[in-house]
Amino acid sequence: MTTTPSATAYKNEAQPQWGLGLVVEDQPGNWVLVFEHGGRRKFVKAKAKTLVAVSLPKEALEQLQAKVYGRQAAKGGAIPKAKGTRATSAARFGSFDEQLSFFERLFVGGFEGDHFVTEERGAPEAKGKAGYKTAAIAMARAELGLARFETATQAELFESAKRVLAATNIVFPIEGAIPFGALADADRPKVLAGLKQLLHGEGDYALRVEQFASSVNLKDKSGKGKRVTWPLATVFGALYHPTDHTCVKPTAFAAEGATLGLALEKSQAVTATGYRQFLKVARETQKRLLAAGHRPRDLVDVYTFIWRTHAEKLP
Repeated sequence: MTTTPSATAYKNEAQPQWGLGLVVEDQPGNWVLVFEHGGRRKFVKAKAKTLVAVSLPKEALEQLQAKVYGRQAAKGGAIPKAKGTRATSAARFGSFDEQLSFFERLFVGGFEGDHFVTEERGAPEAKGKAGYKTAAIAMARAELGLARFETATQAELFESAKRVLAATNIVFPIEGAIPFGALADADRPKVLAGLKQLLHGEGDYALRVEQFASSVNLKDKSGKGKRVTWPLATVFGALYHPTDHTCVKPTAFAAEGATLGLALEKSQAVTATGYRQFLKVARETQKRLLAAGHRPRDLVDVYTFIWRTHAEKLP
């Protein structure tokens, strides 16, 4: 490589196991690159004869940028701002295997181990908050089933929705239970209609997520409109249809996507397109967990895997 590098991928022919890399610093006399598997490496410009430019499709280059620049940011380095680059999260782990190893240290025995069951999933016989997500799934199916929408009063249904929302710690109270519970009486029929369509409607589920989010007219303490977050928009469907749909924590899911090579925005509004992207991340994570011999019960377990491995402090 004899010219000044740009937003181009490179490989080191002398170390092909490093994977592809990008230039993160152009210093006088040196280039600093970060490689997918080889990490941060410095090259003397005059001697960097083993670096070879690699042509990548736009999408593949964006995925590499999300992984490499994200890792550079996590180390405290400067992030080259490429034209048109979206706001993606850092890849917290160098590989899925590294993430899986961290999960196995957090929860000995994996999804079926006592630690995971007692701290995250909840035993089937446990009641209330001690039942964690297992109890919340049962509550969602009992209190938000189609029969309830046809027989219960709107006041009863709204209380049921509040109980399901508060049954787990998936949605922080400040973005979920508190503003949702403060919805004006005039706004509640629209919310309940949107919730019924979300859980029991027909057609594209991702579009129903977007429509449900638009039906929730949240306001802050001063009365200003408050944006519906991804966890609030997706938690009801995730608990009612746990094998088919996921709850979304956008920053963690975008970081997971970077680990898997799936670049997506972390700060996007709730849309059908965005939900499909986040669901793809959950499905790919589930696929890799199964291939590694783990047995997540459903996408709620997959959500927990993504969230806890990104929320816990790395050793």
